[in-house]
Amino acid sequence: MKKLNDSGSHIIGLIIVVFVVGAIGFIGLKVMNKSKSKEQAGGSTVLLGCKGNGPVTFSHAPMDMKDVQTVLPVGTLAGAHVTPIDHLYFYPKDMKNRDAAPVYAMADGFIVSYQERTQNVDTGTQKKGEYRIEIQHNCDIVSYFDLMTSIDPSIKGKMKQGEIRVPVKAGQVLGRVGAQSLDTAVYNYSMKLKGFVKPDSYKNETWKIHTDDFFTYFNDPIKSEILAKNPRTAEPRGGKIDYDIEGKLVGNWFLEGTNGYAGAGKPEDNKVAHSDGSGYWSGHFSIAPDAINPTKTDISFGDYQGKATQFTAVDGSLDPATIDKSSGVVAYEYVEYSNPGMMMEQQMRQQGTPQVIGTVLFQVLDGNKMKMEAFPGKTKAQATTFTSGAKTYER
Repeated sequence: MKKLNDSGSHIIGLIIVVFVVGAIGFIGLKVMNKSKSKEQAGGSTVLLGCKGNGPVTFSHAPMDMKDVQTVLPVGTLAGAHVTPIDHLYFYPKDMKNRDAAPVYAMADGFIVSYQERTQNVDTGTQKKGEYRIEIQHNCDIVSYFDLMTSIDPSIKGKMKQGEIRVPVKAGQVLGRVGAQSLDTAVYNYSMKLKGFVKPDSYKNETWKIHTDDFFTYFNDPIKSEILAKNPRTAEPRGGKIDYDIEGKLVGNWFLEGTNGYAGAGKPEDNKVAHSDGSGYWSGHFSIAPDAINPTKTDISFGDYQGKATQFTAVDGSLDPATIDKSSGVVAYEYVEYSNPGMMMEQQMRQQGTPQVIGTVLFQVLDGNKMKMEAFPGKTKAQATTFTSGAKTYER
């Protein structure tokens, strides 16, 4: 009888062991599947819950082209956008009246992210609300809109900060915009841009390295109608943001020890400018081809005399894609930057021979680093060597 009891005890113990191992395995499988779904989502929460893969054809323009004055490609620069910008700008013809023109969904999908902003990013000052949404089209493709001045009442009641899933159809009115540009872009999580030497530097903006050519998502006549508003004639017409080359000066740089694109402060402190005008962008720097005229070179400082500021290198300057460690210390004189988003009459006032505003010295170093110092108000004949004010940047 004792043997039977011992045998029974062994059987019961075995059952318990099998049950425990099975439970652990089930939990582990769930964790693995969850991790896999996140991995399939490219690390982006906007893709969680998605279905399907592959290319998407957009069947509706983001705005009626009769309402649009200019479409700027990715790669422009503006204030706190110190590195080439990862979205396009649709400038409405009506730059006086808020809510002047409708904004449309470009393809079927789900609104999966929603934000209302009531502060200027560059200055931190209060302003009327503007809205940012992301639309998931499948497990690869996400489009987004920002700076909408209102959200359409048909969907506003379904919105909330945080996780949402609101279905939309191509051509559906999402909101309106006026008196300022509409930001838009397409992010393709099935691919990564190859022109960033260190993609990990952009971890706080995971979408950036997945920025795709906007115009490839449209067929004619929509594609041609939008391109007609785009002043960039160089290929790719949609622009470019990833100019880094290993060991060369060209591309994006971050002040050493400032946590790459994220900046040195806490994420919650970096959403808008601090009282002194600084922000997460203060450690950023870029030297790259101009977004509209790539034969020119733009120089963009996150901190130029306390402000984020852009300039253009004088004509005939060295191509930064050719500057490496063997080049030693090189000097670039710079002139005023003509922001492509400025109104035509402002640009007209800037015509004529541009005046040299200052000089910046560079030296490419080992380990994907470079030394840099700006000399406002000086020519390159007056700025020949670094001072104690020089700073080191890294990828």
